[in-house]
Order: sequence, then structure tokens, then C-alpha cells
Amino acid sequence: MEDLSQYNAEGTTLRKMQLRILDILVEIDKVCRKHDIKYWLDWGTLLGAVRHKGYIPWDDDIDISMLSEDLARFKEIAPKELPENLFLQTKETDPTYRSPFCKVRDRNSFFVTKHEDFSRNYQKGLYVDIFEMVPYPTVNKKLLKFIMHWYKKIYFFFYVKNDVTLKNHIATITFPIMKLGLDILWGLCNLGKKDRLGLEKHFSPGISYTKDMVFPLKDIEFEGRTFSGPADPDKCLTEAYGNYMQIPPKEKRVSHIIYVDIQ
Repeated sequence: MEDLSQYNAEGTTLRKMQLRILDILVEIDKVCRKHDIKYWLDWGTLLGAVRHKGYIPWDDDIDISMLSEDLARFKEIAPKELPENLFLQTKETDPTYRSPFCKVRDRNSFFVTKHEDFSRNYQKGLYVDIFEMVPYPTVNKKLLKFIMHWYKKIYFFFYVKNDVTLKNHIATITFPIMKLGLDILWGLCNLGKKDRLGLEKHFSPGISYTKDMVFPLKDIEFEGRTFSGPADPDKCLTEAYGNYMQIPPKEKRVSHIIYVDIQ
């Protein structure tokens, strides 16, 4: 079996990052357990927990998910409970921050990815991502991926500064019309029972879980510690990644790092 420890061996910059981000998760877990706020390890972090008992060796962040009502409570409580070195980042707490996702940032670090906007002075420390999971209808997987692909594409076209080109000028005109069609289609999909969970439509990769895949939550090991995980990690990961136990080829083992400074 291939030795993957080369990516995050002890003492490497990546391993130092991972341990600092793990510290953030520990503090989030304390707040959630104290106030009975439900969260679970999700996406790449859940994959790492199952396949590696910790981080995916080349990964440089942590992903957790919460239902809307739990995230609302966390946003209210966390600023009062988190230690001073951590910052709950939302568009309300950090006005120049434009991402839709809530993060808990480490104030004593500086982390640059290719998506950073240096015209805005939002907090750029290491972070844990918190994703809001909302009710989804049961929809054909291909149709769901189609809808979410275009929602995401349209959202980020208007979210990211684009060059003035003929193609982008045409998109400026056609994308609002396409979005109206998507809104109608998604509205029709939602006429039935909403018995699944997924990310808000503008950011979804077109993946959803049945509620019994997630609940009741159960403990899961990550980096030698115990955190909250979904009821059936195997089904969640299979839904998200297919054959998730297969190690990807080297060219796909990428991290987000451009620059990092850890104090």
C-alpha cells in the first residue's frame, strides 16, 4: 500500500495547519455539546474520518454540517462562548466577507487560497467550514445535478468579478432568464414531500442525503478524538463520492494552499 504520510508528515507546514484547524473543531464541539447543537463531520472531513481515521493526508480544512435551526443557534451562542483567538465569520460579523458559508476562523494565522479577494479586508485565518443543510425533495439524480450545476454557475458568474467579453455580456442577459426557468423547475420539484437533506441550491454539488443517513447522529473518530458524525457514514459517502475508499491519482491530490503563516 502506498505511504501517504509524505503529504502531512509531522513538522510539515500542512501538518501544522491541520493541527491548528483541529483545535478549532475541538472548540466548536465544546460549544455544540454544551448547548445541544447538532452538527456532524461531512464531505471531505467525513471521508478522511472513515478512510484515514483523520484528515485526508493532503487536505487543509475541515467541513461540518448543521441543520438551519442548529446553525441559527450556533451563530447566536458561539461569539459569546468561543475563545478570543477564534472568530465566527458570517456576512453579518465580517461585512466585507462575501462567501455564503459560515466559518470559524483562527485569528492567529493567515491563509491564502486562489479564491481570496485582496480588495476586501475580511478575516483570512485558518478555518472550519460550517455548511447549512436544508430540506430537499426526492429528485432524479441526473436532474438534480443539472439543476444545481446551473444554479451554481449562474450564482458564481454574478458573484465573481468577470472580464468584459462578448461571451460574458451574453451571459449577463441570458443567465437571469435561465435562473427564472430553474426557479420554476425547482419549485415544481419541491411540490412533493421533502424527505432529504442538501446544501442550499446555489451552492449544491447536486448531492443529497436521506434523513436516516444522517440521524440519529453518532460518535466518529477523527485524529484520535471523538466528534459527531452521521448515522450511516458509508451511505453518505457513497452518495457523495461513489467508491470513496479508492485513493485518487496523484494529480488529484491537491490542497488549497497558496500561502500560510501560523503564529
